[in-house]
Amino acid sequence: MTLTGVPLILLTASATAAAGAAVGWVWPRGGRLQPFTRVAGVLVVEALVVLTAGLVVNRHEQFYPSWQALQGDTGTATVADRRHAGLLDDRVRSDRLTWRPQGLAAWRLARPPTVTLPPDYRERPGVAFPVVLAFAGPGGPGAPPRRTPEAVTVTIAPTAGTTAAALSSLPDRLSHDLRVTTAGWDVVGRQPLAAAFVTGQPAGAAVLDQPVTALPPALTAPLRLPPAGTPS
Repeated sequence: MTLTGVPLILLTASATAAAGAAVGWVWPRGGRLQPFTRVAGVLVVEALVVLTAGLVVNRHEQFYPSWQALQGDTGTATVADRRHAGLLDDRVRSDRLTWRPQGLAAWRLARPPTVTLPPDYRERPGVAFPVVLAFAGPGGPGAPPRRTPEAVTVTIAPTAGTTAAALSSLPDRLSHDLRVTTAGWDVVGRQPLAAAFVTGQPAGAAVLDQPVTALPPALTAPLRLPPAGTPS
């Protein structure tokens, strides 16, 4: 019986109804133990009501998708993480695209970022992928973007006017447009700007030049489309 399954919810709902009926039957018949039985019965019914409601909410929100997750054992392969569908998902036609997010001009890059996607990005619509953010060197527009299997790779070409503060909006914009994780980003680049970007992110959100093997796994996640009218 799974933690998010309907049978478990029906079982707890039935137990709640049965406990309520039992309390109603015992209420006028408690004898000398009447105060105790009434209090105990009410507490049991309340606990079952809360349990049933909690199971219903958990089934909808997927806070704990399994008994193992409830015990804190999420394993090393997949972790449940609520993600919405990327707004660019329907427009992805290849594994490489030029990304023009909202607010791009404020980043003052030499050119729009290049995004390379895992080969199976389109075939796994319920997955959020780890991110490699590559700071390109002084190479020209023809410099090939870096690609890392199993990760969404974003290659940016900063200029002298690019600042870490301006790039602080990049993670939110990327997670708005594509299905990516929000922690454990690998930031690649020798220039001080890359280090400054990492320093400006929340703890654990980005790591400078970490090994590819240290990237977090892709996260299995239920999809929730963003509200209609959300700007892309």
